[in-house]
Amino acid sequence: MKEKIHPKLNKVVFLDVTNGAEFITTSTLSSQETKDINGSKHFVIRVETSSATHPFYTGKKRNEVKNDQVAKFMAKVAKAQEKNKPKKANQSVIEEVEKGTKKTTTKKSTKTDKK
Repeated sequence: MKEKIHPKLNKVVFLDVTNGAEFITTSTLSSQETKDINGSKHFVIRVETSSATHPFYTGKKRNEVKNDQVAKFMAKVAKAQEKNKPKKANQSVIEEVEKGTKKTTTKKSTKTDKK
């Protein structure tokens, strides 16, 4: 192996902030926060999701959605659907057209055939 091309490996503890699970391993990451485990210094890396809390690994759905993103999206969809609804025609105009009392105009073509 060539010298001075590989990153330095550090002893780290990945700390899941959701439930406090800790995973001790090595990584190229480092941090200001350290924790002493079995007499050796480990860097503490905080993560929001790990295998201890991820729905794929736990088989549980999340109860909490960050910043309520799903509710905001559903509100936008409902607003867009309301905005794009077809407008209702005036009932009196519909009745006149059905009775035949309302005259509808049709535009005649004024094009001439050129040979």
